[in-house]
Formats: sequence, C-alpha cells, structure tokens
Amino acid sequence: MNLFLPRQAVDSFRDLDLTDLKARGIHLLLCDVDNTLSILGDNGCSREAVQFLHDVRKAGIHPILFTNNTKAHALRVMHGHPDVEMHTFVCKPLPLSFWRMMLQKRLKPSQVAVLGDQLFTDMLGGNLSGCYTILSLPLSKEERRDTKLMRKLENLIYTSLEKSGKLVRKENHVRIL
Repeated sequence: MNLFLPRQAVDSFRDLDLTDLKARGIHLLLCDVDNTLSILGDNGCSREAVQFLHDVRKAGIHPILFTNNTKAHALRVMHGHPDVEMHTFVCKPLPLSFWRMMLQKRLKPSQVAVLGDQLFTDMLGGNLSGCYTILSLPLSKEERRDTKLMRKLENLIYTSLEKSGKLVRKENHVRIL
C-alpha cells in the first residue's frame, strides 16, 4: 500500500514550495499535464502554469512534462511555450520511463520529484522508481471515462491509507501523516 502513498501532498501546483524541493536535493521535477498543470479539455495551459514552470527553472530545478498522453496533446496544451521539455506516452506507472529519464539526466532517484494528481499513475510510478512523489489535487472534477474508473479504485486506496493512519483526506485537501 505504501507504493501509492505520496511523500507530500499539495492542493495545487501553485502551493509547491520550490525552495524546500531544492533544499531536499531535487534537480528534476517530472510534471503530469492533465488535471495537474492544465484542466482537461483546455487547449492551453494557464498563465499560472506557465509561470510555475518558469519559477521551477528559476529555482534551479529542471521541469519536464511527463505524460501518458500523446505528443500532439501535450503540444496543444503547451501551445506557445515550446521551451518546456516534454516526454509523452511514458506508460506510467511502469518505472522504465522514469529510470530512462534518470539515466539520461545522470540523476539518482533521490534527486527527482514527480508531481501528479493520480495515485495509480503518478504516485505509483514515482514510488516504484524511488523518486520523491508529490500528490496534487485534480484541477477539475471533469475527467476522461478511463480516469473516472481509476478514481473509483483510488478511492479504495485512499480509504485504506486513511484507516491505517497514513493520511487524512477532506473534500479539497489531502494531508500526509
């Protein structure tokens, strides 16, 4: 069950303390796209998300968009912001893409953080890879059909983690204990 447990939880990417991440030795931030940095269905990410990626870079951390979605989708979402490195169709939660990224960047798992909104893809993949995992609440309740099914399964995991005293969940907030 600990494979699903994030090391940290934030309400949104906006709440991530980049100074703290840098102090933890994080050099690379793998960011999920859909419902983490952009609302599903939007044909572009918000100015806040673009500013966040800029701030990540300014903090001395390399941001990479790391998504199971297609390159066409990621390019559409990041329209006008081509300077952001992106890796698409990464098959989260399988750790192979995470490991490949760490090898390519010559980083240890302890130097990589994963930011995402799903336990079954982002948190599981990050934890299997040994990375520092950060759960962000979904930006929107709007979901694809397959994600809706996964959210129901996630709810079972959340309930189990709550019962074991590992986290507290309220409607719009998750706190890791």
